[in-house]
Amino acid sequence: MFSILYKFSSYPKCTLHEDYGRLLESRQFCDITFIVGEEKVEIPAHIALVAARSPLLRAKIRRAKAQLAQEVAANDAANCQNEDIQQQSSSSHQKDSSSRLKVIIPDAVPKAFEMVLSYIYTDRIHPTQKGQEPSSNEVILLMMDVYRLSVQFNMTRLEQLCINYLEACIGHKNVLVALQNTAKLKLDFIKEYCLKFIVKESNYSQIIMSKEFETIDQPLMVEIIRRKHQPQFRTLPDPHPDPNNSNTLEKDMETFLKVVGHEFCDITLMLDGAPIPAHKSILAARSSYFEAMFRSFMPEDNTVKIAIGEMVPSQQAFHSLMRYIYYGDVTMPPEDSLYLFSAPYFYGFTNNRLQAFCKHNLEMNVSFKNVVQILEAADKIQASDMKKHALNIIVHHFPKVARLPQIRSLTRELLLDIIEALANDMNEARLFPVLGCIHPQLNTHYQNYQQHIQIFITLSLTIEIDISPINMCHVVTYR
Repeated sequence: MFSILYKFSSYPKCTLHEDYGRLLESRQFCDITFIVGEEKVEIPAHIALVAARSPLLRAKIRRAKAQLAQEVAANDAANCQNEDIQQQSSSSHQKDSSSRLKVIIPDAVPKAFEMVLSYIYTDRIHPTQKGQEPSSNEVILLMMDVYRLSVQFNMTRLEQLCINYLEACIGHKNVLVALQNTAKLKLDFIKEYCLKFIVKESNYSQIIMSKEFETIDQPLMVEIIRRKHQPQFRTLPDPHPDPNNSNTLEKDMETFLKVVGHEFCDITLMLDGAPIPAHKSILAARSSYFEAMFRSFMPEDNTVKIAIGEMVPSQQAFHSLMRYIYYGDVTMPPEDSLYLFSAPYFYGFTNNRLQAFCKHNLEMNVSFKNVVQILEAADKIQASDMKKHALNIIVHHFPKVARLPQIRSLTRELLLDIIEALANDMNEARLFPVLGCIHPQLNTHYQNYQQHIQIFITLSLTIEIDISPINMCHVVTYR
């Protein structure tokens, strides 16, 4: 057990947060602009990430898209009377369709909104800049604005992170400034914390004797004094939910991929003729292959054919790849790991974490129960070492493998590969009786296992194998 845990800890780290953070910093592939505050500051972002993390912002984006569609439709209808005007409308429509969606956030401080965006992409908050004190009044006021937005946007994990930060940084020097700001912003939870801090026996005298106390609003002075003289009841501590158990970036992106993200798709991935909707910004953030593609040119009809080199992965394997791209998930059946082993190099992921997990998955989880699927996948992608390993497992667990229903769907060529592997493993004394049960000509006309294999090819047998553990009886049905 210790060695397995050590292997996992030594894998390359997950770069999901860093990849999305770089996407925000680069400002590439932005498809939405937020108009923030009274100054109407324009802040670009990506619809997919924002819609995944905040229910309220997702609703705002949905309404903005619907309104834009109505405006475009109304303009097209109004300009269709004249052919020249129609052509102008068509060109302006193309221009409008390529421009960014705009959403107005009128009651937000731009710097606080930028910090919320940083959290959306990275799941982290960085309140201070170089040289700033974490407990300075400027930082405390900024974090209160972030807290207010987190409540407004229904982002519970960010809300709790803000509470944790404020409770850790509010002290004697800044508690009165924080209290006044909570009253203005109507942040009742933080205000209650400030009042409790002030009226503590160890804090009260020092705070009310300070010069800052003389400058606060009179209603707050009265509230502090009244709170101090109220009977103090022993109360249970306020339950603080663990931010790690709230909606993390990984959990939100999983829900976005599986449930809520379909309406925001802007690219179609074609896998062996089957369309799979996706999101350009997420693909570009996680894969340098897609980043280069979308930066250089837009695919025709927003459709991309999917392959890993010259190999087209199975539907199941590609869905495992999409889970890794969107939220860093590496759980998958072993046969998917075989398909995706070379994906990190082809798609240009930040590191080879996925490949490391694929290798571990194949080493630890191939058994007689899934070895047939592994054999098929290895044969399809021409992974000769893994195919040889799968055949070896089949030979050593043949009585069990032969009873699996999947073996009946194997191609004739793979069945012959299995027979050859069995022949290689058997000595001559055991081989002839077994093959003699299959076809009498094998005992009389051929002297070694290679010739026995050749007779199967020339007779074009379709093999249905039923093995008794006692007498190893092989039954062959002719095509």
